[in-house]
Amino acid sequence: MKFRRSVSMLLFAFSFVAASASAQDFYWNSASTRSLALGGVYAPSTSDALGALTTNPAGLTYLTSPSLDLALSTEFARGSFSNSANNNAPMTTAPGLVPYGAFGMPIGKSRFSFGVGFAPDLASVSDWHYVDPPGYAGVTYGMQWQKSAILAGRTMAGMSVALGHKLSVGVTAGADYNSNALHAPYIFQSQPQLAGTKTLLDLHTYGVGWNTSVGLMLEPSKKWDLGVAWKSHTVIVTNGSASGDARALFTALGVSSSTPSTFNYAAQVKNILPQSVAANVAWHVNPRWVLAFQTDWVNWGGAFVNLPVTLTNGTNAVINSVVGSTTLVDGVPLHWRDQYSFHGGVERLLTENTSLRFGYAHGNNPVPSGTLTPMTAAIMTNQLATGFAYHRGRSRFDVTYTFDPTSQQQVQQSDLLAGEYNNSTVRVGVQALTLGYSIQF
Repeated sequence: MKFRRSVSMLLFAFSFVAASASAQDFYWNSASTRSLALGGVYAPSTSDALGALTTNPAGLTYLTSPSLDLALSTEFARGSFSNSANNNAPMTTAPGLVPYGAFGMPIGKSRFSFGVGFAPDLASVSDWHYVDPPGYAGVTYGMQWQKSAILAGRTMAGMSVALGHKLSVGVTAGADYNSNALHAPYIFQSQPQLAGTKTLLDLHTYGVGWNTSVGLMLEPSKKWDLGVAWKSHTVIVTNGSASGDARALFTALGVSSSTPSTFNYAAQVKNILPQSVAANVAWHVNPRWVLAFQTDWVNWGGAFVNLPVTLTNGTNAVINSVVGSTTLVDGVPLHWRDQYSFHGGVERLLTENTSLRFGYAHGNNPVPSGTLTPMTAAIMTNQLATGFAYHRGRSRFDVTYTFDPTSQQQVQQSDLLAGEYNNSTVRVGVQALTLGYSIQF
């Protein structure tokens, strides 16, 4: 447990992001600085081990020598939330840092290449400050810091093989470490005796899940690179603890103020990260110009359907009496839709040692308004990107900037119990700066 908590604290120390982000920011289907600058497009190169491992492992075949890729990303979120009790309540998520990287190399003079690395798989951290609106029986906990986090970092190893001069295939195996945190008024949704009621809750869970990816790259000519890759879904059962205080609920129900309202539980949360498919094409127009395109499918509809939460060994006698057990089983409805995104990028070689990149990405919003809250608002649909690269000897230095314009989504009639998110509006935007360094040995 101490080890898991230490790893979790390390992830939180280097994490940030927003309650919402684009497909590129919330779910990392590509991670190299070059891919980010091209709007999320993976274009294989002789030194991009990180892009190959995170997007298409067949790209490891393109490596011409041992290559080390390192990246450091920071994001800045902005947003507001309005409902019956709040008018443009601010998002207060602070910026932070996410370090990641990869190493890859060809194996001698064989047709095989391999790589190892670590990169974010999913990152969602939200921090809001707003008044908790009255819910069931008028229960409110007043002004609250509403905080949630779902973090998943993937450690992976990959192998590729060239089946000829034009075709290569690759595969990765990965372990996703996942941590979940929630500090907010929690509305029970499916627990029969408590459905619609609300309590303050502080929850932390940790766990590991496993996944794999398979990719194919085809080079029909020196001007064209075509690729397709699939990454499996990841099932992660996390365990930890939950505590809280139901004083406002007890008061509304007429429970004596002398009765203890605090509680503790052992907690379990089951997360499913989605499977995805990415198809990309890169056109080397001439030695100075590269045009690249990619389309992604992310199966949120088969992953974020419901968020099961199980609390066991409850310590509060009143709650145990109402439920008839020391165990609570609840499920938060999500009902996300599959996401389809399209990416385009252009790279221009300015001089022998410098390159300029631009990119754009667009995807549909996977979050239905019926289950939208400020802490689940992954509603970004557009992203603009630019980047600059400088080569010196065997080293390359990259800088990438991405900008997600502020998106807005309104909720008329929420599917969540108690009606607290009826007639609400969430606005979120993100911008990010990523620095990269790579060296070929």
